[in-house]
Amino acid sequence: MARRAVCCMSGGYKGVFVQGVLTALERAGFFAQAYAACSSSSISAAFAAFREVSTLDASTWFEGQRIAGQPGNSQSDAILSGIAQFSATIKKKLFQQDAAHYLLACSYVKTEEAARETQSEKAKNLGRKLIVAAARKDSSWKDANLELHLFDTQATGELRLSADNFDEVAYATTRMLHAWRIPAFINGKPYIDGSYTTLCPVAAVAALGYSEIVAILTEKGIVNLDFFSASPIQENVGQTSVHFIQPDVELKEWGVDFFSASEEGIERVYQHGLQKGRDFIGLSYLQDPINE
Repeated sequence: MARRAVCCMSGGYKGVFVQGVLTALERAGFFAQAYAACSSSSISAAFAAFREVSTLDASTWFEGQRIAGQPGNSQSDAILSGIAQFSATIKKKLFQQDAAHYLLACSYVKTEEAARETQSEKAKNLGRKLIVAAARKDSSWKDANLELHLFDTQATGELRLSADNFDEVAYATTRMLHAWRIPAFINGKPYIDGSYTTLCPVAAVAALGYSEIVAILTEKGIVNLDFFSASPIQENVGQTSVHFIQPDVELKEWGVDFFSASEEGIERVYQHGLQKGRDFIGLSYLQDPINE
């Protein structure tokens, strides 16, 4: 039997599209053996892993926008509020035997110099410099200082995801340096947003032996491997086939971008995700979905 994984892309408030798609898949009885996420898709993917993403609505995205916009706040405050809201449920259900395999991508800061910079008041300026480097497809800083870590409910050792470290990992995976003011540590080690080393962890999950991956992306068109990469995510990774679910438009055209979103836009993007998920279920090669 084929082993299927669903991989969910980062994207800030665009993650509401991912939630819509996952909800449509769940309502149709389409499930996978594994769910992997990066950054803002982490909560939705976790709920999908224990088959309750349909219980969520778009209200958490509205609330995040409100909290981040308050004087003195940043995206850190919005993310920490969201984690606090859902953490108890996730810790109770994600680590049960009947939940799917769940993986969450973070970027480990592996050098002492970069750790001092990313976890201090220098982080914001560094984050802005990295946006420029990303536009130039210059990966030199990433290559020298970062390493992709995939926290995993089935792993052993320091990359095992558990109820004890879930909150730390869920926060760390979202921490873009230019917009998050609170540092991120997991087990005492420095981390930043998973997007710096993978926008959607397709390649890392394929390496675990999953034969089919459904990649839910938050961007229209070609999506590259990470924040700095000029290489796109492929339709085949080794022996793994990859199927894409993507929006039909650039979501910022509907008022939903990485760090800002209107309530009308959030609802519209969520509904678009629902429709794209329903459309995907109807594809001919999915007539016999894997449900166990």
